[in-house]
Amino acid sequence: MEQVLTKRNTLILVTVLALWRLYLSATLQLHPDEAYYWLWSRYLDVGYFDHPPMVAYFIWLSTLFSKSELWVRFSGTLVLLLLSGLMWRLAMQLYKSVPVAAGSVLLFNLYPLTMLGMIVITPDVPILLFWSVSVYLFWQVIHSQKAWLWYPLGVTFGLALLSKYTAILMVPCFFIYLILTDERRWLKTIHPYLAIVVGLVCFLPVVIWNRSNEWVSFLFQLKHGLGADDVEASNAAVYTAGQMLIAGPVVWILGMYAAGVSLYRRDKETLLLVCTAVPVILFFGITSVRKLAGPNWPVFAYFSFSLLVSQYCLEVYSKLRRSLWTAAMLTTLALSLIITLHARFSFIPLASYSAELASADTTNGFYGWRELGAELKKSGGQNFAITPSHQLSAEIIYYTDASITAQTARLSRPSQFNLLALPKNPRERDRFYVWTDADYPDLGPAYLVASTHNNKFNTYREGRVVRSYHIISGEPALVPPALGK
Repeated sequence: MEQVLTKRNTLILVTVLALWRLYLSATLQLHPDEAYYWLWSRYLDVGYFDHPPMVAYFIWLSTLFSKSELWVRFSGTLVLLLLSGLMWRLAMQLYKSVPVAAGSVLLFNLYPLTMLGMIVITPDVPILLFWSVSVYLFWQVIHSQKAWLWYPLGVTFGLALLSKYTAILMVPCFFIYLILTDERRWLKTIHPYLAIVVGLVCFLPVVIWNRSNEWVSFLFQLKHGLGADDVEASNAAVYTAGQMLIAGPVVWILGMYAAGVSLYRRDKETLLLVCTAVPVILFFGITSVRKLAGPNWPVFAYFSFSLLVSQYCLEVYSKLRRSLWTAAMLTTLALSLIITLHARFSFIPLASYSAELASADTTNGFYGWRELGAELKKSGGQNFAITPSHQLSAEIIYYTDASITAQTARLSRPSQFNLLALPKNPRERDRFYVWTDADYPDLGPAYLVASTHNNKFNTYREGRVVRSYHIISGEPALVPPALGK
C-alpha cells in the first residue's frame, strides 16, 4: 500500500481526473440549474432569490473572456484541485502519514459527488471551498494556539455564509469540538465570539438585501428546507441511500463506523474530522423526516469525511482495514465512472428496460438545450419567450446568446425572474410561448391543435426523444391558462 499511495501517484491520478472533468465540462450542455446561476452572473448583486451571491461571483470571474460551458463550470475543477492540496497538507499535519494523505485525496476526487457534481456549477462549489478552508484554519488555531487565527477563520466563515445559508452549521460543529476537548478554554476568551461577529459582518449585505426584498430568500429557503407539514420517517432512509450514492456505499458505511469508533478514542485530530462531518450529515438526515434533503446538501461534510475514512483504514497496519479501503475506493471509482460515462456517452441502455426509466434519467438535463436555442432563433421577429420554468427561461437566454429574452409565466414558481429588470412583455404578436409536454399534461386538445403558429419541436439524445416542446405564437386562444396575461 505504501508503494501505491505515494505523492507522485496521487498527483498523476488527480491530474487525470481533472482532465476528465474538464472534458465533461466542455462537452456537456448546461444543466438547467447551471443556466439559472449563469443568468445571475449577468446581473451581479449582493443577494438572489434562491441563495446568497457567491456562485454568481464565481461564474462571473470564470466567464470574463468566454461564456462557453467549460468556462461557466471552470471554478468547480479549480476548487477541487485547490482542496486536494489543502487536504494533503491537513492530513500530513494531523497524522504525518503519506498513505493517509494520498488515500484521502484520492477518495475525495473519486466520489460521484465530485466526479460529476463538481463540474455542475452550483452554490455547492463555493461553500465546499470556504467550509474546507475554515476547517483547516480551525485546526491551525488548535495546533498553534495563536489567537489571531480566529479572525481569518471568521472571514472564511463569512464567505461560506455568502455561498450557502447552511454554512451556519459551522458554528455548532466547532463548538461541539471545543466542548468535547480541553480546547474548551477558548470559550472563556472573546476570540471565538468575535470571529462569529466578523463572519456575520461579511454576511450583512445579504441581510440588508433580504430586508429590502421582503426577506424573500430567507423565507424561500426556510420553506424549501423545512416547509413540509407532514412527517415522513421513510424519508430518512431515502436520504441515507442518497448519501451512499454520492460517496459510494462502502465508503459511507466505513466513514460512519469510523466516526462511532473514534468517539471512544477522543484524540483531537480525529475528533476534528468527526465534528466537522457527522453533525452535518445527521442534521440533514433528521430534517429529512419533514422535507427530504437533496443528496448534495451536506456536500461540505465530505472534506473531513474523506480524511476520516482513510485515517481509519490506513493509519495503522491492518490487512482487513486496508482491504476495506481498497474495496471502498474501487466501488466508488466504478460508480463514478458509470455515472460520468453515461452522462457523456449514454452507454447504459435505459430505454431497453422501460421508457419511464429512460425519461427519469437525470443526466437528460445535459441534453437538448442547444438544439432548442437554435430552433427559437429561427423565429424571425419574435424575440420574447414566456415559459413555465425559471430554468427553461435561463436555458433559452443562454443558448440563444441572449438574442431572445425569456421570462417565466404568471403562475410559475417564484424565482429570481420576479426580481430581474428584464424588458417588459411586448405585444402578443411579438412573443411566443414555450413549454414541454410534461409541464401541462392535462391541457385539452384545443391548445395543441395544428395551426400556422403551432410548432412541436423534439430534442434528442442518441436518437431518443428527451423533450418535446410546444412553441406557439402569442394568440390568446392557443395560450395555456397559466401562461395568460
